[in-house]
Amino acid sequence: MKIKDRKKAGGAAILGVAAALLLLVGCKGQGIPKQADSDAASQLQQNIKEESTADETLPEQSEESGQLEKAEKSEESGLPERTAQMKETERLSEEESDDRGQNELDTGRIIEEQSFQVKLNDWGEVRFLSYEPDSSKRDLLEDVTFYLLKDEEILYQFPYISENHTSGYGYYWDVKFVLFTDINEDGKEDVVIGPEYMTGIGPQGAVPHVAVRIYEDCGDYFTYNGELSNKINDHLPWESNVLVKDIKRLLQLINGNEPLTNYESYSGNWTVGPGYVAAYENPVPDSGNRLTCSISNGNEFYGTLFTEQETTGQITSVEDIAGTIQNGELFYEFTDDGQGGAGTLHITFLPNQINVEVLRFQNAEENVSGYGTSAIYEMTIREYEQDDCLLPE
Repeated sequence: MKIKDRKKAGGAAILGVAAALLLLVGCKGQGIPKQADSDAASQLQQNIKEESTADETLPEQSEESGQLEKAEKSEESGLPERTAQMKETERLSEEESDDRGQNELDTGRIIEEQSFQVKLNDWGEVRFLSYEPDSSKRDLLEDVTFYLLKDEEILYQFPYISENHTSGYGYYWDVKFVLFTDINEDGKEDVVIGPEYMTGIGPQGAVPHVAVRIYEDCGDYFTYNGELSNKINDHLPWESNVLVKDIKRLLQLINGNEPLTNYESYSGNWTVGPGYVAAYENPVPDSGNRLTCSISNGNEFYGTLFTEQETTGQITSVEDIAGTIQNGELFYEFTDDGQGGAGTLHITFLPNQINVEVLRFQNAEENVSGYGTSAIYEMTIREYEQDDCLLPE
C-alpha cells in the first residue's frame, strides 16, 4: 500500500510539471527568459530521475518490509497454536491428577458409620462408601459423594444430583442413613440415602434437614430417581427427626399400591410444630402438646396425649389410650383429661405425621377456666430417638 501511494504522488508531481511547461509553451514564453525554460526542463528531468530512482528503490524496501511483516505475522499466528498446545497439556495434566485423586481417596473424609460391606446385585461383594466434601476447599456447597469399592479400588461413583457437584439443598451437614431396598420391584436392591443439609437462611437455616435421594440399579450403573425422591421429601417436616422406618413407610404409601397394614414405624414421641412465626424466636419454644405412643403387632396402639396452654400453663393429660388402628384411623373415648373434660379422640395416621382431633368434647362444670383437650393437634415433629442404624436389609 505504501508503494502504491508513493507512485501516485510521483505521477501527480510529474503531471504538475508537465502542465506548467505546456502552459509556458502555450503562452509562447512571453516574459519568460530562455534560461528559465532550460531550468524548467532540467528540473523536469531531475524530478523524473528522482521518481524513477524512488520507484526502483521502493520495491526492494517493500520486499524487505514484506518479509519482516510476514515473519511477524508468522510469529503471531504461532502464538495461539502454542497457547492451545499449552492449555491442552495443562488439561491432560489436570485430568491425570484428578484420576490419581479419585483412585487415592482421603481416608479422613470417609464417613465410616455410613460405609458398609454389602453384596449388591450383579456388583457382587463391594464396599459402599460415603465420602464427605473436602473441607479445605472454599466451595461450601460441594456435595457428599458415594462410591462402590472392590478390592480397595473405585468400582463406581454415584452421580451427583445437581450441577457443579452440588445438591441444590444447601450446605452439606451429615449422612443420617443408607438403606438398601428394592424400590421398583425388579428384583434388585436399590440405594436410598439420607444426607442432611442446612440452608443458612431464615429461621430454620441452622437446622439440619434430611433430603432423601434414591438411586435405582440399572445393571452397570445407577440412575437418580428425582421424581420419587422429591415426593418423599415433600413429606419430611424440616424440624422432624427422620428415621429409616419413616422412609420405608413413605415408600410403601407413595410408591406402592398396597395399603399400610403395619403402623409400628409411628412409635415414638410426637409434638406439634412451632409454626412459622414461632420459628423465628430464639430459642424456638418447645410445644406443650405431645403424643407418646407405642405400636406393636402391626396396629395395636398404646399411648398418652399431653397438652399445655401456653398463656396460663394449665395442662391436660389423656392417659392409657389403647385401641386397634384400622385403615389409618383410631377412635378412643376418654372421660377425664385431668380437667374433668370428656370426649372422643380421632387419631389419623398420615404419611409422616399423626393428627389428633377431639370430637364431642364436654367440659366439666367445675372447670371455670374452660381449658381442656378440645382442639385439633397436628403432630408433625418426631423427637430424636436412637435409630436402628441402617444396615442392608
